[in-house]
Amino acid sequence: MAGTPQQPYGPPQQPMPQFSPHVGRQPGGTAPKVWGVLLLVLGFLGLVFMAMNVASMFGGGLKASMFGFNLSPEAKVEIDKLVADVAAASMNQWSTWANLAAELVIAILSLIAGFLLVVKPRPVGRKLALARALLVLLALPLYGLASVDKADMSNELTERTQRIMVDDMARQEEARSPSKNDEEREKRRTDMLRQVQMMQPVTEAAQYAGVAVVGLGILIINGLLLFFMTRPAVKEYLESVASGGDHAIPGYDPSMGIASGPPPGSAQPPHGS
Repeated sequence: MAGTPQQPYGPPQQPMPQFSPHVGRQPGGTAPKVWGVLLLVLGFLGLVFMAMNVASMFGGGLKASMFGFNLSPEAKVEIDKLVADVAAASMNQWSTWANLAAELVIAILSLIAGFLLVVKPRPVGRKLALARALLVLLALPLYGLASVDKADMSNELTERTQRIMVDDMARQEEARSPSKNDEEREKRRTDMLRQVQMMQPVTEAAQYAGVAVVGLGILIINGLLLFFMTRPAVKEYLESVASGGDHAIPGYDPSMGIASGPPPGSAQPPHGS
């Protein structure tokens, strides 16, 4: 019949779905992910290094005498006793234990904040990250004091160990080739000690420079952490994720930056299919 719309052959055509407009990544979502991963790594490494330090203080790990291949058994025993005495002296310093306690709290805060920033984003993760950064900055002088004390004791240990090694090597050399008199014997020992200690000033300077460089790196990293965690976009992003994105576009998951459900207006699949 004229004027009657013709139906095409085949099944009835479904209406074209109405796709939602393109949704970009929500501002403020990158910083929590990057810093969350970094905090998880720093927290894990902090616990590992702290466990290694505690183990070394209580006599665990390798012994210094194991590296003296040409030393006599008596010299090795003397070096091990010297190392034990230095470790005991380190345990008696309040700065050592205060620094370890601060490192433990910082490591735990890092792990919790990292988890609540990248694994399960929550606004409290940002607050914990800020607390972590502030605690690190407050404990930075304590870290410097403990590190300088440790460097001093390490330098003293190195110097005393070198003297033990030189005395032992001089005795072995004297046994192989006896000196003509005491003056020649002392000159031989002095020459050996001078050769062994030639690089000691450079080593000591490198240790103190390393403390300064690490302290500067700690200051920069935690300053950046404070800067990014105080950005309004980061706060809004985490609050949006925690609230489920009620004020966002329907079907939009702000934690992923993509549409998680079917586009508005599209045909819904029948139940049970």
